[in-house]
Amino acid sequence: MKLRAILTAGVLACLFSAEAAKPAGAAAVALSRDGTGHETFFVFGTGATGELAGLPAELKQSGYREADLSAWTNEIDCEALLDALSHAGIRVVRCYVPEPGKAAWFRRNLAGPEPEESGSRSVSYVRALIEDNDYNRRYKLPGKFRAVKYVTIHNTAEPFSARQERDRVDFRRDGRSVSFHFAVDECEAVQLLPLDIHGWHAGDGRGPGNTESIGVEICRSQCRGAAEWQYRRSEANAEILAAALLRHFKLTAADLRMHRDWMRKYCPHRLLEENRFEEFRARVAARLARKPDGEEKKLLRGLSEA
Repeated sequence: MKLRAILTAGVLACLFSAEAAKPAGAAAVALSRDGTGHETFFVFGTGATGELAGLPAELKQSGYREADLSAWTNEIDCEALLDALSHAGIRVVRCYVPEPGKAAWFRRNLAGPEPEESGSRSVSYVRALIEDNDYNRRYKLPGKFRAVKYVTIHNTAEPFSARQERDRVDFRRDGRSVSFHFAVDECEAVQLLPLDIHGWHAGDGRGPGNTESIGVEICRSQCRGAAEWQYRRSEANAEILAAALLRHFKLTAADLRMHRDWMRKYCPHRLLEENRFEEFRARVAARLARKPDGEEKKLLRGLSEA
């Protein structure tokens, strides 16, 4: 059966189901297609997975009214999916897919206009630790730091917010060890892990990247064009967070690292694309040379209470 027919059937089943739950904000959804053409979804905020045709019903049942979608393939029939989600009453703000013939980090939004820039940049500290359960202790909360000697900078390689990235870590159930301490976007620095627990973010096993560094993910790194402002503000907020972390742990800008410093991975890709990591480090160093401003003080207060 063709995808459009399958999706339509899924939407009809959803529309005639019991009353949906109350709205739960915007869903962040990863779309996948394997080598055999099998198409699936993963919802960051609930951990739900399933056949792509079931996504409209899944989101509606969970109470979502908006969704951001991100796919690493342009072979999925996203037009049919967007149509099915619309019929289910779900507004898609973003549906990012790779542009044909370009490297994977060049993306376009099939859903329509990007969010417009509004207000001024700011950053708040949000403590939202992932759940301390058996699964997370096995794959995401490995143990105490030997010492904190570095702060490692990453890009998420997705368009999603800091809270959405936090949810992806908390609900991930694929048997892979992935975790980091902070996700930062244009509004918030969200803490996922306790500051005395190391994460799995550097790719060097039990080397110093994982066991001696705080992991910071800069979000919105797939936001480009009309949405570029969201990434630029996220990076500016990461600069403030990096300075606060270095100051808190009595480190210097020389102790900043990239993911690529620990393993051969092209991360943080936005800083590497533009050859700007040393510029980022210099801005952090300039902050450390001054007394903390009001925004950094907010983050320092959060760190002191963590």
